[in-house]
This record gives sequence, C-alpha cells and structure tokens, in this order.
Amino acid sequence: METTKKLSAFFCLSSLLCIFFTMNQVISKSDLMDTFCIGSSGNFTRNTTCNTNLNTLLSTLSNQSSLANYYNLTTGLASDTVHGMFLCTGDVNRTTCNACVKTATIEIAKNCTNHREAIIYYFDCMVRYSDKFFLSTLETKPSTFWSSTDSIPKSFGKFGQRLSDKMGEVIVRSSLLSSSFTPYYLMDTTRFDDKYDLESIVQCSPYLDPRNCTTCLKLALQELTRCCSDQLWAFIFTPKCLVSFDTYNSSLPPLPPPNRSDSYSIRGSNKLLRGMVLDVAASVFALRRL
Repeated sequence: METTKKLSAFFCLSSLLCIFFTMNQVISKSDLMDTFCIGSSGNFTRNTTCNTNLNTLLSTLSNQSSLANYYNLTTGLASDTVHGMFLCTGDVNRTTCNACVKTATIEIAKNCTNHREAIIYYFDCMVRYSDKFFLSTLETKPSTFWSSTDSIPKSFGKFGQRLSDKMGEVIVRSSLLSSSFTPYYLMDTTRFDDKYDLESIVQCSPYLDPRNCTTCLKLALQELTRCCSDQLWAFIFTPKCLVSFDTYNSSLPPLPPPNRSDSYSIRGSNKLLRGMVLDVAASVFALRRL
C-alpha cells in the first residue's frame, strides 16, 4: 500500500513537471513576432556566390551577437553583395541577445529560402538582410505589433492622453542618446495617481541620424496608439525602430520587470502557471512525507 502511494505521488509529480516544461517550451517559441520574405528583389539560385555570401553573413551576425546588441555587415561584391544587420532590444543582456539572434538567423534562412531580402522580428531582437544598402534609410514597413488582450481599467482615467504625452517626451529624450552605450535606447517608468506604473521603451537602429530616429519613433507610436492605446501593453517593431509600453498596478508589491517575451506569453497564463507551480510544490511535499 505504501509503495502504491509513493508511485502514485511520483507519477502525479512527473505529469505535472511534464506539463510545466511543455508550457515553458511553448512560451519560449512564442517569442517570434513575424517573418517577412520580401519578393521585390527577386530570388537567387542555390549554390551560387550570392547564396554563399548570405550564409557567411548570417553566420557572422550570429557570432557577433555575443559581443554587442547591434552589428551590421556587408559581404560580396557587385551583384553578389549582401547587406545585413541585427538589433537586440536595449533591455536584454548579451546571453539573451545571442540566443535570440542565433535563432533568428536560422529561422530567416529556413523560412525565406532563396529570397534576396528578408526581415524577422522577435520580442528581443530583429535580423535583416538585403541585396540593397538599407542601413541609413528611414523605413517604417514592414512592421509588426503585438498587444495585450486585456483592456485598460476605467480606474486608470485618461490613459490614452497620458500615454501619448509620456511617449512623446521619451521619444524626444531618446534622440539625444545617439552616442550612448546603447544608442537611441531609453526606458522610462512613471507612476500615475499611485494606481499604476507606465513603462515606456523606445529604440532606434544606431545607423539612423537623430532626426530620422525621431521621425521613425513618432510614426511607430502613431501606429501603436491607433491600434492599442486601450490595452495594458503593446509593442511595435519596424525595420529601424521599436516602441513599447506596459502597465503595472502600483497597489501590488513591486516585481522584477519582465522582458517582453514574458509579458506576452505569461500575462494570459500566469494564473495557470502559478497553480501548476503550487501543485508541483504540494506534490513534492506529499512525496517527501510518504
């Protein structure tokens, strides 16, 4: 009888752990925001010099992502030239940046086979390549955004206006940071009415000049507020800049700020995950008492 109880508790614990780790894997895969295989430049043929140059470029970007949060590179000559870059968001560390770019370079090569131009967005990074030089050009498309499914509560008051004012202020301040350690990146957290904190993040590609950076951020903010100003959080990534905001209830004890991948994946499932953790803990305790 005692052996049966132990086995029952063991299988219960194993099942809970399997479910928990499976959900974690699903959550990590949801970091991918969007992939754009751009057809305007046409395609190239496999096993050509251009194809070889692209593979070299993607491999180099992957390796360099352990050293910096931004890097650009050009490989090849004349019609076989390939330009590329990666940009990691300013709030992630080198390990996260490296992991994101490594995954992105693999996925962009797999998803956009033979395309001369492509861009892939993750919550923590973006990777792009093209047969045309694009680094200093202001571009707003293709873009992608993601937002919360939960609406702002009425208790937050005139949230839309506050969001617009605060983000506008942060955008102006960020244009002064072109020579900072992480160019054009700025995170601001402001508390309103002792009810909630508004976290605002903006960032531009370092290759842009301050004026184009400001323009890119303003246009991105227009898109974000048009779709998502009544949501608890939202994030837009364009080829040259990103804008995001998040809200936190100030009446709750402060928590370590989550990265955006956690914000998207866990906000809708935090009750389920918390319950699973408690179930696992209870099962461990029960197993130890047997």
